[in-house]
Amino acid sequence: MSEKTSEKIFVNKIAEYFENFAIISSVSSFESEKLKKFYVLYTELIEWNKKINITAITGESEFIKRHIMDSAFLFKIFDKRAMSIMDIGSGAGFPGIVLNILNPDLKIVSIESVFKKCNFQKNISRKLNLVNFKCLNLNIFSYKNYSESLDAITTRAAFNASELINLIEKLDFKKNIDLYLFLSNLDEAKKIADFKYKTKLIRIDRILFYKTEYSFRLIAKYTAAPK
Repeated sequence: MSEKTSEKIFVNKIAEYFENFAIISSVSSFESEKLKKFYVLYTELIEWNKKINITAITGESEFIKRHIMDSAFLFKIFDKRAMSIMDIGSGAGFPGIVLNILNPDLKIVSIESVFKKCNFQKNISRKLNLVNFKCLNLNIFSYKNYSESLDAITTRAAFNASELINLIEKLDFKKNIDLYLFLSNLDEAKKIADFKYKTKLIRIDRILFYKTEYSFRLIAKYTAAPK
């Protein structure tokens, strides 16, 4: 059952989390306007979920912690010079929508194979006026139009290490890029880094560890280059 709350309470909760975890140093009036978009995202998702099953996470607190905060942790390790990002398997838009709310200048292409989830992303990006965000409803393995300007790829989808290795092999990017992978343990990160790829050169760059009340998580940043 979803919780119902006011915009002010919702935004204050996110602001408190963001300050406590140093996602942003302090919440100015400008930042507060950005954070209000998370409330719109939440309420819109709840409305869609009444008719079409988009997510199992509908409680306010759980939504903030599992979707918004989990996605926002990426900014603690993200290379701020990267401006063009591909987000693979983002479901209802995580982390892609969250990244674009926090930095509207980022150019984000979300690849989502489930039609209803991609449709939701298109709808909410219009509602939030995220002009640099687009969602493509297709399987990543059929995608070929990689931009020369692509700087980074991220995925928060529930892939295991073997699936991610296969995904990395198939990605057809044209230049050196950063890979940001949400993983469950250090062994996975090492397995991905140590694998002998046929088409890619992969090096682990940084790892961010964090713990929520739900689980221990890490984000591994890799540099990747086509051979």
